[in-house]
Parts: sequence; structure tokens; C-alpha cells
Amino acid sequence: MKNIRPITFWPACIGLLLTVIYTILDKQNFIAATSAINTAIIDNLSWLFNLSALFLVGVVAYAFFAPVSKVKIGGEGAKPMLSPFQWFAISLTTVIAMGILFWSVAEPILHYHTPPAYLGITPESPEAMRFSMSTIFVHWTITPYSIYTVAGLAFALAFHNLKLNFSIGSMLRPLLGRWVDGVGGQIIDGLALLSVVLGMSATLTSGLLVIADGMNSVLGIEKSPFIYGLIAIAIIGSAIISAASGLYRGIQTLARINTWLYFIGAAFIFVVGPTAFILSLGVESLGVYLSEFFARNLVTGASGNDQWPGWWTVAFFASWFAWAPVSCLFLGKIARGYTVRQFIIVNMLLPSAFGFLWFSTFSGSALFFDTTMGGIMYDAYQADGFAAVIYVLFDQLPGSTLLSGLFVFACFITFITAADSNTDVIGGLCTKDNNSENQKSPLWVKALWGSAIAFVAWISASFIGVDGVKMLFNLSGLPGMLIVLGSGFAFIRLAQKVEINGQIVEIKPSTLAALESPTKAQTSGVTTPAN
Repeated sequence: MKNIRPITFWPACIGLLLTVIYTILDKQNFIAATSAINTAIIDNLSWLFNLSALFLVGVVAYAFFAPVSKVKIGGEGAKPMLSPFQWFAISLTTVIAMGILFWSVAEPILHYHTPPAYLGITPESPEAMRFSMSTIFVHWTITPYSIYTVAGLAFALAFHNLKLNFSIGSMLRPLLGRWVDGVGGQIIDGLALLSVVLGMSATLTSGLLVIADGMNSVLGIEKSPFIYGLIAIAIIGSAIISAASGLYRGIQTLARINTWLYFIGAAFIFVVGPTAFILSLGVESLGVYLSEFFARNLVTGASGNDQWPGWWTVAFFASWFAWAPVSCLFLGKIARGYTVRQFIIVNMLLPSAFGFLWFSTFSGSALFFDTTMGGIMYDAYQADGFAAVIYVLFDQLPGSTLLSGLFVFACFITFITAADSNTDVIGGLCTKDNNSENQKSPLWVKALWGSAIAFVAWISASFIGVDGVKMLFNLSGLPGMLIVLGSGFAFIRLAQKVEINGQIVEIKPSTLAALESPTKAQTSGVTTPAN
């Protein structure tokens, strides 16, 4: 325990325990209180969430074309930790992959049948279909990936180039100075740790419900606390085993399997599904998305006094901000040896392109069958919830049983991959002296938190529901947004120091000294721009 950061570790432990106890003792009041706070934040600060998200899209565009794009993460002599495909596979399957599995079918169906009233869109109309598809592009492509990319870049340069510790405070150091090195940094890390533990618990709870639904659909196994427990143990146990094998074996193997499952599944549905409709609707909806990009990213519903943006667009942005401070630590950690521009390509451009293809295929197919079969998808949602909708889609395709089985397996692998990456971050946050030269954290820390998360998810799925834990996690969207915004300004400040007299200079520890002591002469170390 001597290597544990107490101010980060213990408050998160106690906070998780109190959340579970309070939910068990007084579930309704706990959910009501957290819901009221969350609603107040969304109602009063939706404009700030939207502006912040759009600002980060702008930061990514600036970073891609500015001189900083040529800077290599880790310095000119840094060797990549992963091959380009391994890097892409891990980035794709550890960030928002869990969401695209579940929402790619259910979300567009809901928007098609219940579009926002203040826009005057008639439900189940052609306009509603274009709205549903373009909206899902807003929620799941360029904007969320930009949020993660900016935070990931800020941390990657702080960790690998400035040689700062494995801490959320490190990516704020160019902006806030040495304050983040002490107790202040540990407090930030502790809040982020509690947030990610709650988020993982809520996500795993949803995963237990979805996988159990799939097992019931494919194998006829009835859902029960015992089944939920077995699934939770299998997921977290596999994640711990993967973590024990190290980054170069466990998670990259899982990520490669996951990525190929995604590509094969999408390709199969594209070929055997309504191919012409998928292509036509996808292209049409992409046009709507691009033509209305700014309006759709800045929607608040204030003009029509409508709560829809707060339930959907702003809520999604808040969720991405809640996850980003911790997810960026892992994305930044594995980026050594690549340039800033390559980081943007792998973490924003390629995943966004994949998202357009994925949602065009799955969402387009769902809308096709819903419109041609009398609302079958929406009826399934109303009867059995969002988790059941995708299995109804599979039932309309050849090899539905095999598809459902592969989907359950993909869910299982996705949760293991995400749990592995998040427990890696959790271990790093809890441990002292974790830096670019020493990136290992004790396995027992990962196992402890993994077990705690599995236990909370099992209790939530079996007895108390996911709402209490999820609502508390949603509250972390506000501090998460402030952290990611700060990382954006820190990155811009750092980026301004990479060009001197038309030449690109390395970002190194002396760069930080120059930032904190503006009167000090900038060190030399001019380097040839990386390709």
C-alpha cells in the first residue's frame, strides 16, 4: 500500500461504497436527487456543453494543419509501441465501441418515431428519417471523437514529451502550472477515478442485461441474478487476465479480434441486407449532417422550450466529457512514436469514417425493416427495451441465430477490452511515480477495482437497477467538460512553442520551463519536421 496515492484512492473507494449503500437503502430519493441536479446542469449549461464540444472540433482542425502536427510524441527518437493497425484497433474498440453496438439500431428508430416537436417534424415521415440518421452522425462521429482526441493529445505530449506523471493534472500543467503536481492534482485524479468507476459499473450493468438478453434469445437461458453474476465474473476475470499479460499481448489481441468482428459483421449485413437502401440513405443523411453541422451541434431547444436536446444531444456530449479525462490517459499512453497528425488520423478521422459506415449499415437496415414491416423495430423497443431491438433486426436477415451469437460474443469481447484499458488507467492513477519510464502499476490494484466494479454491476443488474449509479456518473459531465476544455487550452499553449524562426522544435521538459518562465530563453534543439 506504500505506493498508493491516498488522496486519489480512498475517496473513490468510499464514494463508490456510499453510492451503493444509499441506492440500496433509499433508491427512489437517491435517483430523484441526482436526476434533479443533472437536469439543472443540462437545462442551464446546455449552451456551454455544445460550445465546448464544437470548440474542440476546431482545436483538432487547428492541430492537424498547424506546425505542431509534425511533432513526434515521445521525441524524435521515440519508437512506436504498436503497429499502425494495432494502434487503430485498440483506439477503435476502447473508446465508444460499447455504445455503437447498442445504440446503432435503437437510437435511429426512436428519433424516427418520436422526433423533437419544436422542429415541426412529422413522426415516421421522410424528414423524420433524414433527421434520425443525421442525428446519429452528430452523436457518434466527429464531435465525440474530437473530444477524446484533444484530451488524448494533451496528455500524450505531457506524459511522453514533458515527462510528467501519469495523472490527469499533467495534461493541465502547461495551463495551470505546478498547482496540479500536489494535492490539487490528486483531488482531480480522485474525482476522475470515482467517475470512471461509476461509469464502468453503469456500462457493465447495461452489458450484463444485453448479453443476458442475447443468451436468452440464442440459447433459451433465462435471465437471473446467477446468470448476471456468471457474466460479470467472466468479463472482469478475462480483463484481469488480459491486464496481467501486458499491453503487448492481452489488449491488442482482444482489440484485433474485436475490430475484425466489427468489420465482418458490418460487411455481412451490408451485403445480405437492403444494400441499395443503406447506400442511398447513408449518402443522403451524410449530406444533411454536413450541411447542418453547426446548427445540429449547437442545438439547445431553447427556442421551442423543448427538452429533446437535453435528453439526447447535450446528454451525449455530457457523457463523452465524463469519460474523456480517463479515456485520454490510455489513448495518450499508447501513442508514443507517432506524430500529432497521425494521432488525429487514428483517433478521430478513421474512427469517424468507420462510424459513418457502421451507422449507415446498421441504422439504415433497422429503418428499412421498420418502415416495410409495420413498425416492427419500434414495437420491439416498446415491448422489451433498447437491448432487444438489435436481435429483432438479426431475425430479418439470413443466419439470424449465428448473427445473434456473434453479436453476444462481440459484446463480451468489447466489454473485456474496455475493462482492460480502464483498469490499466485506474491502476496508473492510484499509483505513485507512474511515468513514461515506468508505466507499470500493481496487478492487485487493477484486480481490486475490477472486482468492485463487477460486484456493483451485478447488484445493479440483479436488484437495484442501473439508474442510481448512472445518474451519479452523469453528474461528472460538468467537471469532465472543464478538464477537457482546460486540456484544449493547454494544448494550444504548448503548440505555440513548437515553431521558432520557421523551424519545428521538439516538445521536451525544457519547453515546460519556457512556458512557466517566459523570460527564460527557449532552448535550441531544432529538429527536422517529422513526415
